[in-house]
Amino acid sequence: MCYEPGVHFRAFGIPTHVQFGFWFTAVLLGVLGGDDLLEAPHLLLLWIAIIFVSIMVHELGHAFAMIHYGLQPEITLYTLGGLTGTTGMHRLSRPQRIFVAFAGPLAGFIFGGLIYAGVWLFPDLVAASSPPTSGEIAVYFSINQLLWVNFGWGIINLVPVLPLDGGHILEDALGPRRSKLTATISLLGGAGVVIYCLMPPAEWWLAFLFGMFTMQSYQRFRMSPEATGRPERSAPKPVEQIAPEIQTQLAAATLALNDERYDEAGTIAELVLADGPPTVAKLAALNILGWAHLLEGRPEEAARVLKAIEHDGEADPALVGTVLMLTDEMTQARAVFEGARAEGDDRKEVVGPLIQILIKQGEVPRAAAIALDIVESLSEDDARQMATIAFEHEQYGWAARLSEAVFERTGAADDAYDGVRSRALDGDISGALVLLRRAKAAGFSDAARVWSDKALEKLRDGEIEGELEALLPRP
Repeated sequence: MCYEPGVHFRAFGIPTHVQFGFWFTAVLLGVLGGDDLLEAPHLLLLWIAIIFVSIMVHELGHAFAMIHYGLQPEITLYTLGGLTGTTGMHRLSRPQRIFVAFAGPLAGFIFGGLIYAGVWLFPDLVAASSPPTSGEIAVYFSINQLLWVNFGWGIINLVPVLPLDGGHILEDALGPRRSKLTATISLLGGAGVVIYCLMPPAEWWLAFLFGMFTMQSYQRFRMSPEATGRPERSAPKPVEQIAPEIQTQLAAATLALNDERYDEAGTIAELVLADGPPTVAKLAALNILGWAHLLEGRPEEAARVLKAIEHDGEADPALVGTVLMLTDEMTQARAVFEGARAEGDDRKEVVGPLIQILIKQGEVPRAAAIALDIVESLSEDDARQMATIAFEHEQYGWAARLSEAVFERTGAADDAYDGVRSRALDGDISGALVLLRRAKAAGFSDAARVWSDKALEKLRDGEIEGELEALLPRP
């Protein structure tokens, strides 16, 4: 972990950094809590300790879940709470990511349950005299606040509003194809909490927090593509037997096609067709022949092959879509590619052209969502290019997520910095600072660029400027 101002230590071997802003917020919450803690400094100190211990328990819950899946977490306590970060989260399955998100509140519930069990099993330890002594008041205060913070805050944190843990659970449960539905639920949930918190007696701090979350959810809603369903795939049809010698020829033709020996692939496919093979072999040979014509720059010949395929079965949708694309039938090509994806076909021959069409038709958010959905199968350059396109079209949320996905794969500081710029322009200031910290840990040190970059203008305002100064001092 790189050095930054604040308190640094290792909790159970996990690098932990407590920023000065965390202590300020803890004091502010204590003062605004209505318990007149300014008149009882010892209770204010107890409150700060309760906040620190409880949030550490919560973040350790996330951290231990990450360690269970082979990741290396880092904990940061900052102005607005806690954050446990790591690289490689995209490699986890959706159920694993849901467990990691739930592990934080779960740790708090367990901790609160142990405190409650202790009070129930040993009531004499909390029995108060009349009038109670200052020590008894401190014990009663500590128990009440520990139960409230660990149970009450834990339940609030599970509200399905991003970026709370409940929001991340919702996001992973619905999946990337339903990002608009996720944003809608988060937006409505956040707005509902704001309205509730403004009712007497008003909870101003919660209203402020959920107001911020609601605005972020609205931005996500605007950027998210329409949800798309994925129908169940039909059962496979019985396959006819193919003679071993034909299988060998088809394998040789496929190898020649992959090695860009298109004439040779087409010649072998025509030899197979000349022998009157069974239907399944005939279709395979025709698809190879169609690709050979297409890749040799003969889309008209490929289209004729497609008509021949229609008599006996279905052509490769990637071939059909590409032929339509090259003949400027963009709407039909898009329908073919989207149909293939709905059936679970995520080959680059399907996804690549579909993304190109969507960009040409001005649907950059949907193109970026598809790219993010299959980012692990994209090359790093292709993923970076999609992030750049999203950035240029002011789709900063998608650009940030794509840049972070590339960073998690490469560990390159420049990829992280690209994500910082996108997050800052998207209005996610805390996320931008966290990612900038990771960029610095990966070797980024260009302070002059940070302090002159117009995209980071929001990071150079007010209190945030102090955090930026502490991270990368102004040159």
